Amino acid sequence: MSDRLSKSDIAGILRDIAALLEFHDENPFKSRAYENAARALTAEPAALDDLIGEEGRLENIKDIGKSIAKVIRETATTGNSSHLDELRGSTPAGICQLMSIPNLGPKKIRALYEKLGITSAQELEEACKSGAVAQLAGFGEKSGGKILAGIEQTRKFAGQFLYTTALAAAAPLLKTLRACTAVARAETAGSLRRCKEIVRDLDFVASSENPRDVMDYFITLPGVAQVINFGETKTSVLLSSGIQADLRVVAGHEFASALQYFTGSKEHNTQLRGLAKKQGLRANEYGIFHVTDKTGEGPRDGKRVAALDETAFYKSLGLDYIPPELREGMGEIEAAEAHNLPRLITLDDYRGVLHCHSTWSDGAASIRDMALAARDTWRLEYIAICDHSEAAAYARGIKRGDLARQHEEIDRLNKEFRASEFSILKGCECDILTDGSLDYPDEYLDAMDIVVASIHSRFQMSEADMTARLLRAVENPRTDVLGHISGRLLLAREAYPFDAEKVLARAAECDTAIEINGDPQRLDLDWRLCRRAKQLGCRFSINPDAHSIEALRYIVTGINVARKGWLAAGDVINCREWPRKQHKMP
Repeated sequence: MSDRLSKSDIAGILRDIAALLEFHDENPFKSRAYENAARALTAEPAALDDLIGEEGRLENIKDIGKSIAKVIRETATTGNSSHLDELRGSTPAGICQLMSIPNLGPKKIRALYEKLGITSAQELEEACKSGAVAQLAGFGEKSGGKILAGIEQTRKFAGQFLYTTALAAAAPLLKTLRACTAVARAETAGSLRRCKEIVRDLDFVASSENPRDVMDYFITLPGVAQVINFGETKTSVLLSSGIQADLRVVAGHEFASALQYFTGSKEHNTQLRGLAKKQGLRANEYGIFHVTDKTGEGPRDGKRVAALDETAFYKSLGLDYIPPELREGMGEIEAAEAHNLPRLITLDDYRGVLHCHSTWSDGAASIRDMALAARDTWRLEYIAICDHSEAAAYARGIKRGDLARQHEEIDRLNKEFRASEFSILKGCECDILTDGSLDYPDEYLDAMDIVVASIHSRFQMSEADMTARLLRAVENPRTDVLGHISGRLLLAREAYPFDAEKVLARAAECDTAIEINGDPQRLDLDWRLCRRAKQLGCRFSINPDAHSIEALRYIVTGINVARKGWLAAGDVINCREWPRKQHKMP
């Protein structure tokens, strides 16, 4: 886990500030300045540490002035923005939650508040249904319908957060918690540690000889908006981001057991306790204990089995260490008992990106800057530039007549990078059309090093038609990788219906790799399908689908999915050396 927020995380905070400034009817230039600064920060190729470490470096970026640079530095250093906290503090309760509703911007929220006194989703829903919203200037019946749809979507996903959103909230808290002099050890636990794609709350486990001091310290951390429960062993707070965070403090000799227990999952722990019981043991959050006829019923009764870390904890039950990502009660205990767990893929195994974008379509960075970041920051051997094909007009898809110029640029850059043995591959993310054919003609696809075929439109097709569409795409001999197979956007759009078993089996037969898309909103292929796809003989390609330099970090979220899906380096084509090819445009 990174101890520092990313540029994208900080850009999100700048956008929140911009939205609240607009709600408070501040000078529109102020709001626009924060929006522009957010875009500039995301597009800036330099690393965040370099930007905040060198005096004046942030201010030299176009659209980032001294005052906003100060906000960025504070947020990057502390994980929190005092300016944002002040704005939230001066905003009526409930308004910030309204800003999460789709189809509802700050200006409309202000009008609803001023004209109708609306400060909650329930009040807004009632006003839409009564027709009061439709009568307001600038709204109308269509606006009311869209707002109702947005409320329903928000309600459906209430209390759920993307993995990266939860990680951004947890990282600064963990860093600050570890800085507490009363804390001996501290770690995140729960679904975040298991790398679940959706997280409902944050769990922290700490060890200390003075738990009260730790709890007193915890409730004063930056970003804590409300104390829900306070105790010497467990305290719960609500963060300003809306995420609940729970902290449990235990004695040093109980830390490994507590970390294991509160990491979960519930299914994993239930099976683990059952295994322990068969061995005459009791496993719980306090440790592993021998059970005899004279042993009491208390959670700490019985002779303790020493376990200084989780490896020793699992070993005491006759198991190999089970990585947190696998602890879902899906056969991992049996595999650990049989010493048959896979050696899961790691970042060290990963050699190159096979799907990212540049300014040739809808990316924020040039091919050269993307390549430099892949080589110098991520220490990769190759990167494939797979900009959108021309059917994706909304993403500035490249017209076939312009592909030759893009390939000429890649050829020039490859000459520049030759000495460092780094390669830029010519690729495309080619739209799968409604009938399953690919957007570019064959002669253009033949000029590519790699073709990622993806669906970006017509999601409402029947299951049978969508399955046929995907089957034709994977059967195309020019399709190397099937991109983000289900089309889902987590907390925003459901996957389209298709027969996954049939498509995955055919992809294996055709040697078409299945993408694990690391974009936090996609994480698609779903980890629950990875093992089955592997059983069917599929190969995989883990890609960040990066549209900016910073989004290359989604390599890691993609690897998380692969690890949860029991994949090893040998299952992933990005872990292979890429053969050098020379292609020419028709």
